[in-house]
Amino acid sequence: MRINISAKLFLGFLVVIFLNIFFVVVVSKVSDLKNIAEILERQNEIKSGMLQVASFHDDQKRLFIFVEDLQRRESIETIKNTGRMLRTLLDTLAGQMRAIVHLDTLISQTDESGNRMKILELNHLVADKIRDADALYLASIERYATSSVQTVTVKQVEAVRTARKMIQQSSDSLEFYLDLAESLIDTQTRMRLGEIAARIDNVKKITLIILVTMTAFALLFGLVFSRAMSNSLRRLKVSAGSIAKGDFTFDPSGYPGDEIGDLAQAFFDMAMDLKHVQEQLVKSKRLAAIGEIVASVNHEINNPLMIISGNAQFLEMMMESYPQDLKDRVKAILEETERISQVTRKLREIKNPVVEDYTSSGEQMINLDKSTK
Repeated sequence: MRINISAKLFLGFLVVIFLNIFFVVVVSKVSDLKNIAEILERQNEIKSGMLQVASFHDDQKRLFIFVEDLQRRESIETIKNTGRMLRTLLDTLAGQMRAIVHLDTLISQTDESGNRMKILELNHLVADKIRDADALYLASIERYATSSVQTVTVKQVEAVRTARKMIQQSSDSLEFYLDLAESLIDTQTRMRLGEIAARIDNVKKITLIILVTMTAFALLFGLVFSRAMSNSLRRLKVSAGSIAKGDFTFDPSGYPGDEIGDLAQAFFDMAMDLKHVQEQLVKSKRLAAIGEIVASVNHEINNPLMIISGNAQFLEMMMESYPQDLKDRVKAILEETERISQVTRKLREIKNPVVEDYTSSGEQMINLDKSTK
């Protein structure tokens, strides 16, 4: 199958481009670091929010002391207002947690580290547990406030005692969930930082492997491709030198099926044309040499031949009374001179010299009959 040099180069560059695309895909994993960084940032905001929640709850506890010990009933409304602010803050923190859960789903990772479970647990704490504990705390205070203003009976005393117990339990539960949320955030942050370090190390290793692979492929491809081209060009150089010396036996086989192969075929066609031109040139030179010889022969032979022929004709006319034997000899002279004259005419008419062996020792001569046809 014929593959041009441009196609070979394109295939080589295509492999390099594929490796680059693979490299981009691998490095794209680093883009997850942006999501992880945003998760850490939002977690830090949630942690700050948890501190504000704890601060609001401390304010509620101090205000409840005023209600319980100093019987300042107006503090109940302040506790409720603080509770509404705390609920608004929890709604904001719940929105932050939903964003973290969404970002976590975008990160392509295995669940071996347990990050996913901890995020869901943290989301459950922020969205449900802390909210429910705060709601129970406010409801308990409301119940306490309602029970404490009634006529003090055994039943009302028991209700106040129960309300106080619920306030304490809900307060402890809220503080426990706040501490647990803060602990989960710290643990998950450490795990995320470890994940970032692992991802960076992994990308570094893969990047090194890809760079080494690309370098090795480029070197191997360049070595093989350049050697194949240089060997073919070296053969063409040697063949060109042989052609320049007159050796037209050029072999176009063994060259690659590309532009170098086309060049080798062009060299072969050129060698055949040069061989044909050389044969024609040799033939022309041979004809020119024969022409010069023929001119010399005609000049050097025909002149004396005419004298011999003229004298022989004169003798033939003057030998009427001579014996027949003498007449035959003169006639033979005339016939041979005519034969020589025919040979010189044939020499002038040579078109394509045909050389044949005429002795067993390998000596050759021109066949005049064949050479004039």
